Amino acid sequence: MSEYWKQRQMATYKAGEMRVNQYFTKLEKVFNQAKRELHKTIEVFYYRYSEENNITYAAAQKKLDKEELGELKDFIDLAMQNIGKYNQTVNNMSIKARITRYQALEAQVDALLRQLYAGNYQAEGERIMKEVYAESYYRTWFNIDQYHGFHAAFSRIDPITIEQLLKYPFNGANFSTRLWKQKAHLQTQLMEAMTTILVQGKNPQAMAVEFAKKMKSKKFDAYRLLQMESSFLMSEATHAAYRENGIKKYQILATLDSKTCGICGDKDGDVYAVDKAVVGENMPPFHCFCRCTDVPYYDDMDLTDMSRAAREPGTGKIYDVPADMTYKEWKTRFIKEA
Repeated sequence: MSEYWKQRQMATYKAGEMRVNQYFTKLEKVFNQAKRELHKTIEVFYYRYSEENNITYAAAQKKLDKEELGELKDFIDLAMQNIGKYNQTVNNMSIKARITRYQALEAQVDALLRQLYAGNYQAEGERIMKEVYAESYYRTWFNIDQYHGFHAAFSRIDPITIEQLLKYPFNGANFSTRLWKQKAHLQTQLMEAMTTILVQGKNPQAMAVEFAKKMKSKKFDAYRLLQMESSFLMSEATHAAYRENGIKKYQILATLDSKTCGICGDKDGDVYAVDKAVVGENMPPFHCFCRCTDVPYYDDMDLTDMSRAAREPGTGKIYDVPADMTYKEWKTRFIKEA
């Protein structure tokens, strides 16, 4: 395996990883804001219905009056604004004429979590995933061009392909399904904690502490999902470029340090056929937080054979690619022509 490919493909992986981490930094702030909104909602609930600085489970089961029901509908309408296609139907209990205070609180929690998961998590997350795919695809082309010394015309990225990959049930479920399962699980945990605290007669500060613990756990789950999904898309983009270039084989490249697991360490250096690649089996990622990537593998260094492989996509038009051309320069010149 040449040092050229090691450095280039690891740089491609790091570029995608950095983009996801930058997005998660913003998402983390949104999670923290949602936590504050939940805390505020609980405090309003507590102080509105508490008697002698305490609220019982029985008091929480009383029905809302007409004014309270109107306030609940306004709250949910506000929370559901600007979610667009992700504005899924709010739980039916939120619009019933007879609803308990506890059910109203649950509806408010549901609306706040939908706002978090649909608008800031799914919509923005899918946009970042598409960018990661495109960047990985073009960087792989750039690496191949520089290795060969020329550029061959290639196909544009098909948006439908990326949409299909986002819907692909990688490792059992797709991005959207996993995301909404996270939301449902978090809501269940929050309301179970709420019920326990009501039965025990604890104050709202105890609720805030419990909610903060649950939110912290789900924030990590979000990070793990984004890392896994982006690794999958980066790998798929890399192999799409391989196929268009006529590359027949690839070699696994593991990050060999003290953090490398046995699975990745054992696969390091293994060579597989591109048309036999199966993600999770002989193609990265092999597990959550996998840092493996792969590089083109050539049986020999016959540049004539390489050039034939690179000429196949599109029109086969050839351009010289200077060895010192940067990725930014390459992208400016060639992506517009793709």
